[in-house]
Amino acid sequence: MNNDLVKGRPWASFCMSTYNRPEFLRSQVSLLLQQSFTDFEIVIADNDPSGSGKAVVDAFNDARIKYQCNGENLGMVKSFNRSVDRAMGEYIVMVTDDDPVFFDLLEVFHTIITGHPGYSFYGGLKRTYKEEGELELIGGDDFIREFLDLDKTSELVWSGCLLEREALLQIGKLPDYGSPHLVDHAMLAMVGAIGGGVVVNKMYSTIAYHQTNFSKSNFDYYYNSCAEFYRLMEGFIQQRPLYEENKKVIVDHLGKWFISCIFSLLNYFRSAANHDEQKLAEIKIVAEKILRLPFMQPYRFKYRAKSIILSVKFGLGIKK
Repeated sequence: MNNDLVKGRPWASFCMSTYNRPEFLRSQVSLLLQQSFTDFEIVIADNDPSGSGKAVVDAFNDARIKYQCNGENLGMVKSFNRSVDRAMGEYIVMVTDDDPVFFDLLEVFHTIITGHPGYSFYGGLKRTYKEEGELELIGGDDFIREFLDLDKTSELVWSGCLLEREALLQIGKLPDYGSPHLVDHAMLAMVGAIGGGVVVNKMYSTIAYHQTNFSKSNFDYYYNSCAEFYRLMEGFIQQRPLYEENKKVIVDHLGKWFISCIFSLLNYFRSAANHDEQKLAEIKIVAEKILRLPFMQPYRFKYRAKSIILSVKFGLGIKK
């Protein structure tokens, strides 16, 4: 984007959705305001119709915070996209109200962008075969395969990534396919494919795990995510180079994500502290439904073999 067009506007926008978690919101906003690079705004869309986040924002009395109550619960994706619509920064950072962002995120990437302008994605990822802090320049035609290959990218968190605003708008913002799972992976992959990416082998945000995590419920969303992520990404790559190679990486990404999520859930609800037979049954039903999707066929054997091992482990009273 031409700098003349953003004169007087913030360089970056933290875009956030929240819902009736004022303590999480207060902690996150407080942390974001500690960024060592200060040319930013925080754009908050509140899904709580009662506007529980407003008092939190008002207490900070900081002009960089822009708050809007949605007036209804739009769901996570639509709410995030509403915050993007109101963002003015050249670069967008998508943040939840609970995942901490490192204080030097913007400072580090402002320096990187100054030295390597013109890319649509800048982010910190855990890259398996790279040195700590190593910088990679990845072209748009290669980005999906590099980014979604979980043997190469072992950890990713969207709140440690900066997205060029125009590229984000070009892909239609955060994809809205009826489930929140994997929408971040799809968004980041597509934005990077537009104009390439600069990746640092270092994390600049972490995921907060707690009892209210969305992933511990709404199991049908896992099926919707697998089906719709594949449909969206397969459609996106059809007119791009190296279609077959990209398709293989997309399927592998889905399969490994599916295995990781399902067995994490099974372990959680089989543990002594959280044992729940009804939820275990629901998870298994959803897993079998996902495995009936044609592109998931390569993972049927792996799932069933791992299920047997898990059953034996818990049958012997081994708990993790």
